[in-house]
Amino acid sequence: MELHVAFLWHMHQPLYVDPLKDVLIMPWVRLHAVKAYTDMVMCLDQVPEARATFNLVPSLLYQVERYVRGDRDTFWAVSEKPAAELAPPEQEFLLKHFFSCNWPTMVEPYPRYRELLSKRGREVTRARLQAAREEFTTQDLLDLQVWFNLTWIGFSSRRHPVVATLLEKGGMFTEEDKLALLGVHGELMEALLPRYLRLWEAGRIEVSTTPFYHPILPLLYDTELAGRCMPQATLPRRFSYPQDAEAQLSLAVEYFRKSVGRSPVGLWPSEGSVAPEIIPLMERCGFRWAATDEAILFGSLDGHRPHDLFQPYRVTVEGGSIDMVFRHHELSDLIGFVYYKNHPAEATSDFLSRLRAIRDASRDMDRPPLVAVILDGENPWEYYMDGGESLLTGIYRGVASEPGMRLCTIGDYLRHHPPTRTLGRLHTGSWINGDFGIWIGGKEENHAWEELGQARAVLERVEKEEGASNKGDLERARRHIYAAEGSDWFWWYGDQFVTDYAFEFDYIFRSHLQAAYTALGLPVPERLLTPIRKAKALRPLEEPARFISPVIDGKISSYWEWKGAGSVSLQELGGAMHYGAGRIARIRYGFSLEEFYVRLDPWDKNGFEEWEPGTILRLNIRSPEEMLAIDLLLLNNGREMVWKARTWRNHAEETLPGIRCAVKEIAEVAVPFSVLSAVAGDELHFNVEVRRNDLVQDLWPRDGDIVLRVPDKDFERKQWLV
Repeated sequence: MELHVAFLWHMHQPLYVDPLKDVLIMPWVRLHAVKAYTDMVMCLDQVPEARATFNLVPSLLYQVERYVRGDRDTFWAVSEKPAAELAPPEQEFLLKHFFSCNWPTMVEPYPRYRELLSKRGREVTRARLQAAREEFTTQDLLDLQVWFNLTWIGFSSRRHPVVATLLEKGGMFTEEDKLALLGVHGELMEALLPRYLRLWEAGRIEVSTTPFYHPILPLLYDTELAGRCMPQATLPRRFSYPQDAEAQLSLAVEYFRKSVGRSPVGLWPSEGSVAPEIIPLMERCGFRWAATDEAILFGSLDGHRPHDLFQPYRVTVEGGSIDMVFRHHELSDLIGFVYYKNHPAEATSDFLSRLRAIRDASRDMDRPPLVAVILDGENPWEYYMDGGESLLTGIYRGVASEPGMRLCTIGDYLRHHPPTRTLGRLHTGSWINGDFGIWIGGKEENHAWEELGQARAVLERVEKEEGASNKGDLERARRHIYAAEGSDWFWWYGDQFVTDYAFEFDYIFRSHLQAAYTALGLPVPERLLTPIRKAKALRPLEEPARFISPVIDGKISSYWEWKGAGSVSLQELGGAMHYGAGRIARIRYGFSLEEFYVRLDPWDKNGFEEWEPGTILRLNIRSPEEMLAIDLLLLNNGREMVWKARTWRNHAEETLPGIRCAVKEIAEVAVPFSVLSAVAGDELHFNVEVRRNDLVQDLWPRDGDIVLRVPDKDFERKQWLV
């Protein structure tokens, strides 16, 4: 029996429309459209046997349509303006925002763009922006306008004559160059949806969808449902509007019917969030299948066997029924969060070998097995050097040519192999940790839910009053409430994720609530004019302040042995993607006159005992003369450790003289400067990798290295004078 491999690519952007001005204020729909959204269908075209499901969120499609009608976001508007005519605030806008991309893959490979970043500075403060504005020439600003819009062009469009010419030119762009490039953005946006629809009509892809504004449906139904999977959480004042949950589903179906003339039958509920109460709503709105995470399946079964994940189920609960497939968590997360740190050939080989293992282990199943690989279809590709082209085409071709494997859409699989097992119980939760902790339970998240609840209660009251505002006003208010119910606003509250645009997300959320009150003819509560997101002072990188001489035993022997070391909190170095549970909480580093020291503090309270056997901590250290890699191999659940080291000049594993390592409560490493051929004044660069199964699972810091200077004997005296 063939192993069926079903990819579901989730294409989603929140509603980046300023509800008070009705303008597109952020560029991410456009930039992902000219990159990932275009690349994904073109990549599929390169492998005729490839099939995939694309989950298109209505709030994303609505914005694409606005671009096609001629709307322009604020980033486009400031890109379009002649560089010589930019006012000082517009110049600062460019300098602040036009490096908003993944630097290692989208800035560093391009000399002129890299030069502009260095000229502006990698750390941005208000004072630095003002100084950079004085230093940037008109040509610098023009080149920055072009490069920001050029670097977002995906691999599938880089042979376009305009794009290819500008990439070859590299800099000294003209205003005509810039307008031609923005014209390419427009062309790609206009061609985008027709490409997907043609593939859908041809049966090459299936299109599924999500509730219109991407809300967490169980929390709309009743926030108290979160208590099932988060019994210890502090929840906000109860929000319970089942009718809104159903309306978000109905609006999605209606949007497709009117705009496309065809309705999806598949549903990826936002963030894979489900509860028993949601199943009847899905069925009533015409959905025949839904997908969620394996954690939901395992939470719904009384014990499970390996084969349980590789088949669909008929979920029959709360008087409703729907077919459901469950996401293979590890395979999906490998593409989203791990493989970009590895060579594409190695990553592809690893992925295919895992599929072969599943195929071979499933030969005794009584039905063809199904592996559902479900993940974000846009954000991961910024982190791949080639935009993901090698990995995607490699996997598609590999599966298509592998005996006993087949690429399929979820709907096609279910038509030919309907469920034979039934779930009479469904776990309440999402794909992230099997709960809703990202969107509710924190101080800021709960504050946002209570503001949403108060506005929703006002709308309900006005709807019931005789002689209330006309239906148009009520409908406008209702739409703003629905938009505020979207999950993205709650995602960026609290400290779990980091983005430069947290306050913009907060502004959009509060603006929707303000617009709802205004549509109802009511005064806007003054509290909605104040950000829910509170400014937090990020702890700066602590530089080494004195010589240290820690005992390298893997233990926190005393407070003083690392006192004066440099320190980096890795929570503050997070990115916009969800990376799963953190593995390292902090890196400390320092030196004596003769040695360099690194200490790694694990995130887990039980130290390294919770780590999987075979995990490797790799410390990479680079001096002007040498590169050293030290592998700390954890055995017996972190209770034992062996280490190996190799230098750039000699890749043979060896015990280099003087290196000392220990892993217990913490990981500690001592490296003589002599091993690195480093002398006083030299710069050392270092980072830390977490590796497992020969793949990089994580990299700290994720962008760049930690840098220090080798001290001389006067280091402490100079620090004292400072």
